[in-house]
Order: sequence, then C-alpha cells, then structure tokens
Amino acid sequence: MNKKIISVLFLFILIAVIVFLMRSYRSNTEIVRRAEEAAVRTLVENFGHSLKNVSLLSPYAREDIESNYKNFLDPALLDEWKSDPSKALGRLVSSPWPEKIEISSISKFGLKAYDVSGKIIEMTSTGMSGSHPIQIAVAKFDNRWLITGVYALPYQVSEPWKEYESDGISFEYPETLGAEYISETEWPPTIVIKPGNYACEETPAGSSYATPIVSQKVINGRIYCVAVSHEGAAGSVYSSYSYASPRNGRLVELSFVLRYPNCLNYPEDQARTCADERETFDLDALVNSVFQTLKFESASNTLADQIARCLVSSYSADAEKCEELMEQITDFDSCVMAGFPIIGSGPLRCQAANGKIFVQGTNSSWEEAVSAIDNCEAASAFQTHSLIVTVTLKDNRRLIVAEPKIDDIFDIAAAAEAKCGRIQIATE
Repeated sequence: MNKKIISVLFLFILIAVIVFLMRSYRSNTEIVRRAEEAAVRTLVENFGHSLKNVSLLSPYAREDIESNYKNFLDPALLDEWKSDPSKALGRLVSSPWPEKIEISSISKFGLKAYDVSGKIIEMTSTGMSGSHPIQIAVAKFDNRWLITGVYALPYQVSEPWKEYESDGISFEYPETLGAEYISETEWPPTIVIKPGNYACEETPAGSSYATPIVSQKVINGRIYCVAVSHEGAAGSVYSSYSYASPRNGRLVELSFVLRYPNCLNYPEDQARTCADERETFDLDALVNSVFQTLKFESASNTLADQIARCLVSSYSADAEKCEELMEQITDFDSCVMAGFPIIGSGPLRCQAANGKIFVQGTNSSWEEAVSAIDNCEAASAFQTHSLIVTVTLKDNRRLIVAEPKIDDIFDIAAAAEAKCGRIQIATE
C-alpha cells in the first residue's frame, strides 16, 4: 500500500514539474518576444524622427544620409541610399516635412526578423498635412537591430481589408485593387503550403516566349520566387501570378489572376491614363502587404521551429541542441528556410544566428577559396560582375564563392603566384 501511495505521489510531483517547466518556457518565450518587439519599435520610431534631418535634394544628401541613418540601417541599405539618394527616405521640400513614423503593427516573419507596418506623418507649421503607408523590415545582427528594407507604399487603400480563413490558413486582402484599368479575375489569392525548401530557377534572359517567366525578387527584405504567365483573349491579357516565399520554416505560395486591357483600344486620353496606371501600379508591394498578414497552423516540427525554441531557452542542453541544429544550415536556401534574414543586395546573403553568412549561388566560403589558392590547389578562376567567383581546382572540383569586392580574386592570385605559378583568371 505504501508503494502505491509513493508511486502516486511521485507521478503527481512529476506532472507538477512538467507543468511548471512548460509554463516557464512559455513565459520566457513571451518575455523575449516582448523585449524584441520593444527594441524594434524603438529603432523604427527613432529612425522616423531623423527623417526630417535629411534633405534629399541637397548637394550634401550623401553626407546627411550617412550621419543621420548609420545607426539605424543595415550597411548594405545605407550604401545603396548613399549611392542613389532618390531611393532614400527624407525631406524633399522645406514644408511639409516627415515628422515621425506611426507604427500600426509589428509581426515576426523569421528568426530575429520582423515586419513593421505604419505610416509616415507629414507636418507643416500649421499642423499635420498628410501621411502615407510604409513597410519596414528589421533584423538582428550580433546584438544590434537594424533596418534591412524600407518601402513607402504608393497606394492607400480606403476600404478596410477583408479577412480570409479556411483550413487553418488566414490572411487579409483588399476586396478590390483600387485600379481603373486593372481588374481582378481570380481574387482573393489562393494560398498553398508546399513541401520542400526554397529554390528559384530563373528564366534565362532572352527567353521571352517561356511560360511561365520565373524571376527572383527581394521585396522589403523578403525573398520571393515569382512565376508569371500571360494569355491573350478578346482585347485583354490575363496574367497568372505565383509568389513563393519561406514563412516559418515552410514554403508558401500565393497565386491569383489579373486582367489587363489593351490600352491602345481606348481614346487617346484614356489610353494615356491606362498606360500611366499600369506603369505606377506596384503589384509587388501589394502582394508583400498581403503576405505580412498570413497566419497558419504549425503542422510539423521544422528546423525553423526547433531553432526558434532553443534560441529563447536558457538551458545549457538547449544551447548545445541549437549548435547541432545550426550545423544543418549549409547553404543560402536552408538559411532562408530556417527563418534568418536576407541582407545586402546582389549577391544576396543570409546570416544565421551563429554569425555564418551564406551567399546565394555559392557552395563554399571566400576563405576556403583563398586557402585553396594559397595552397597551390587552384588551376583557374572565373569572375562575374555580381562578385561570384568560380575557382576550378586541379582535381576538377569547383568552389563557387562570393568575393568581398570586385577584383579581389586578382589580388589573391597575384599574392600566390611566386609560390604556385600563374593562375588563369577570366572575367565577364
């Protein structure tokens, strides 16, 4: 009898401990999430307050961008804005000026990565003069939160968005596109959760008759593989779109069909308006906005799910588990699927939580290529304008890497020439 009582008491204590640990984990996860959202909010709001200090038409615009935005932007985005201030946010005229960014929502779309939606408030000496929507992508690098993408939306939807919910998937969408000459044929979009990892085999340049035409796009820090096919009928073109992107460790595909009339069928004034609308209508921004509202139930224990859990845990065993899981991230595609942010531009890079950076289109690191050349293992190399270098080794293996800056491969080969002999290098 005593053994039974002891067994029951032991079972009761065990259940109580499990419940306590589960509650502690949930509480810890919630604390981390709130702290991250607070840090993201502070970053974006402080960035918003600095907008009025940058006059984009000033001859000193580049210097102003550097001094005012360097603490807020990812270095790649900062360099992009400095090289072309027309892409940056800031003040165009003395009045109105951008006063601040009002945040409407903050949503997590990957590990240490958030989407922020809001609006830029413009002011004059007499008060608020207007606003326009904005999307901001934020990611954490080492111990710093930085803005990796900014998109000021050119459209304002006057009607509230509708909500779609079915089979555990929900998202919001505008009932109409708000366009006069572009209409919805199959709308709202169809959402499919697909198996497999992210990959995008783009249609080669010049293949204008290929169906569908596939291209890769980065929209406000999120990567998409976009497939488009066109079909003409009765003076119109029906375009079928498919946008595929990783989300919470799964591949999500968003599809719909739009109708574009032949603008030349209208009188001259209408034809011009039709053409202008088609030129300015930003479908990519609209799709990205819909994508931000997407929610779905977690049906499987993906690598992204496992890493997300161990990263917020304070237990040493989980830290070791995290290190093991990170070893499964071996290239750009697996890094993206695990939920880590995309940084920089051409070639794209994905930075994992352990600091490793994976470059799209490569199979090795720059350090491995340098080591192979220094050890006299390289036979030749080929450099592209996009900084991708292919080093062919003497055993016919190929290392495809991204060089830090253009022509670095020439410097490395020259440094090894006295020891290894001349390495043949070709370039685009």
